[in-house]
Amino acid sequence: MRKNNICFKQSCKDFPLAVELGRNIPDWKLTRWNGDDGLRFNPFDDGFFSIRGDKRRLLYKGRCRSHRFTILNDGAFEYDCILEREPESNVVSLFMDGAENYDFFRQPDFVPDDFLKGSFAVYRKETFIGQGTGKLCHIHRPLIIDARGRKAWGDLSVVGNELRITIPEKWLSEAKYPVVVDPTIGTTTVGSQNRWRPEPGNPLETLLFEMAVPVNRYLVTEAINGLCTAFYYTNQHDGEGGGFPVLYTDNNDKPNLRRSSGENFIDLRFIGGNNAGWRSGNFSGNGISANSYIWFGLYTEYYWYPRFDYGAKCYALVTEDGIFNTYPMPSWIGFYDLKLSMYFSYVSSQNYLRTLTQGITLEDTKKENTVFNRLVSDTQCVSDLFQIFKTYIITILEKVKCLTDTIREGQFFRKETDLIHAQGSVFKHLIITIKILTNLFVRDYTIRRFLIAKENLILKSIITKDLILESKIN
Repeated sequence: MRKNNICFKQSCKDFPLAVELGRNIPDWKLTRWNGDDGLRFNPFDDGFFSIRGDKRRLLYKGRCRSHRFTILNDGAFEYDCILEREPESNVVSLFMDGAENYDFFRQPDFVPDDFLKGSFAVYRKETFIGQGTGKLCHIHRPLIIDARGRKAWGDLSVVGNELRITIPEKWLSEAKYPVVVDPTIGTTTVGSQNRWRPEPGNPLETLLFEMAVPVNRYLVTEAINGLCTAFYYTNQHDGEGGGFPVLYTDNNDKPNLRRSSGENFIDLRFIGGNNAGWRSGNFSGNGISANSYIWFGLYTEYYWYPRFDYGAKCYALVTEDGIFNTYPMPSWIGFYDLKLSMYFSYVSSQNYLRTLTQGITLEDTKKENTVFNRLVSDTQCVSDLFQIFKTYIITILEKVKCLTDTIREGQFFRKETDLIHAQGSVFKHLIITIKILTNLFVRDYTIRRFLIAKENLILKSIITKDLILESKIN
């Protein structure tokens, strides 16, 4: 984030979304996931602004156009572009920095809510494990209001990296200024819809899966062989609502082989004080390679009323024979245009914390007649060689601090690389080879060989074994 920008959090009960407002210009950035670059909106406006506001509202006052931000609640905020005088064009544009990383799914005009007709659900192009549904925000259809209270709906469009709001031209020519253009930004990761049209021309009905296996496609960045936790949003009560999480491989953009097992039943009913919201349950995923696509969903036994956005491929084959081991793809089957509000998380077996406590003795070469302090910054790596039934090598990165207590005059030089061998025992046989390029603070070393100094070595690391290891290295 840029220094001194104004920030607040939205959707704090879901995947929290940070909203960052510009300190001097009316731009804003949305960032939901740690390390994600997010999406920044920049109005095409070269004017100067005076800024005033409070904890709920901030106004950038300009000569021709002003910009106002209002925090509505945990799930949304409102951006208003205020036209102080008649504009040269009936199109208000915002540049979206980072738009290339997102899909903008336009919701159809037949949806029942006016503010959702032609709105855009914004999802990551590739939804990774740990990013929930992958939904960043929802840009609702803007309502245009003039100084006499006359209202009109604007139209949204996304062209390249631009979000365009088109105001009805005739309405604008008769408007009294100032005119307020106010698209609401919904920041929840839950889908905006719960009613759909199964066939063109059919009336809208509540989306319900009954004895079916609806699945969407996801990208996984690392191999999956272990415990997973599935999450599904249930929108409506049914006395027999529930199901089991399922996971399939991908074959030419279609679900194929089952790779889930030990699936827990997930209760989707509204009981025990639970209303609409997320439900979760565990399953085991196995045989999924890194950087591959998978199909994830729910075997509904018996009913599920989900939420969704339009815009993604969804297969939902009906079954009476339980979970498919191979997802059948008969010639007549088609797919639906549904991005379901569901996701799963996976804690890699490679992400365990190791605590390593050890004492060391180093050998160094003496140099003559200087006293000094210095800080040497380097990087080190540690390789663990485990011998069980086969041999494999694990490499990790660590930060090391080494502080000596020796206080005599002299200058100390040492090699940047120390090779240290240690032996220990965990279950059967364990050999650790540590190659350390240290972050080293050196103070007042002796003019003789450095054989008796006492040093404390602190290592912090994440490695691939569930292991708390304590050892001595000599």
